[in-house]
Amino acid sequence: MAYTWDVFLLAAFFGFSYGFLLQKADFCFVASIRDWISVRDTRILNGVLVLMATALLGWALVLTTGAKGIADLWTVPIGGANLLGGLLFGIGMTIAGGCGSGTLYRCGMGYVQFWIVLLFAIAGNLLFALIYDPWARDAIEPLTVVDSGYTLYNLPLPIYVIPVAIVVIMVAIAVARFGAKGFVQGFKSALTDWEGNPFKQSHWDIRLVAFLIGVVATVQFALMSNVGITGPETRIGAVAVAQIFGDDFVFNNTYLNALFADFPKVGLGPEETLVIFLVIGSLSAALLSGSFKLRFPRRSRLPAAIFGGLLMGISSRIAPGCNIANVITGVGGLSISSVLVLVGMVIGIFIVVAYVFKMPLMLFKRDDSFGA
Repeated sequence: MAYTWDVFLLAAFFGFSYGFLLQKADFCFVASIRDWISVRDTRILNGVLVLMATALLGWALVLTTGAKGIADLWTVPIGGANLLGGLLFGIGMTIAGGCGSGTLYRCGMGYVQFWIVLLFAIAGNLLFALIYDPWARDAIEPLTVVDSGYTLYNLPLPIYVIPVAIVVIMVAIAVARFGAKGFVQGFKSALTDWEGNPFKQSHWDIRLVAFLIGVVATVQFALMSNVGITGPETRIGAVAVAQIFGDDFVFNNTYLNALFADFPKVGLGPEETLVIFLVIGSLSAALLSGSFKLRFPRRSRLPAAIFGGLLMGISSRIAPGCNIANVITGVGGLSISSVLVLVGMVIGIFIVVAYVFKMPLMLFKRDDSFGA
């Protein structure tokens, strides 16, 4: 498939938007679960839930209008590999200190540690590709329960029924916990948290940012593709390796060759452009707010960045996908495999926080504020 320039322009816009928004709210999936486990801070977790609700309604809207069909949803085989990959990814991103999207936007902010995480995550992607056929394939295939992906949209129901029902339940739970007044106040706070020029403001309310990311992702789904990060990162790594060893290195590898099946040649496509511009968007947001600064990690953090990055790269191919693909694209598409991946990620984060970092779990503090 030969891509036209307008698709690359769209990809650049989407990537820039994601990076800008992620940086404005310090939006990181691993932090949302880690902070809730360790100190019962639900600020980022609230944002993740808003993002999921927006994706559910957004994907349903796109399908209802006919802009995309059920065949366009991102679904993968269902089985133990989803849970295993999610578990290992949760462990890896907690050790590394950032999720798939969190790593990218922090790269744009000048965190050298996350450039190291990103480099070794891509190395992990390529390492998986090298061992995929035959060893990894023979290990993963027995874990598969359903050979093809499955979405709840396959059920004989109107498209909007399940996503609307889920969002109504989410809202009902929030109202029950915070009260109708607290719930409404949360929306007001999200829309009025401004101080002067918003582009120079260092932080935006995470719930508003989550909603905006969900809207951008919905438009991307309607006009271009599903949202993903680690797949394009794998192709970026393959392109870099091809510059050294030649294109035949990619074509002769079963896994990498499949990733370029729709490409006219080994090279960067729209989704890879999106990833690159995500970093540029974060850099722009950080420069506008004065948040950019080159930050070098302590030597003691390097092993965690290297090992965590490698584990993220390998496990994102097992699952498959990172937090962004499964939280937005998977949840929005009501993908069963993504539910298993997310469960695995949460368990992985809990294991590291509770038993590796040894957080004082008995000192949890209750958070009763929806606006926290």
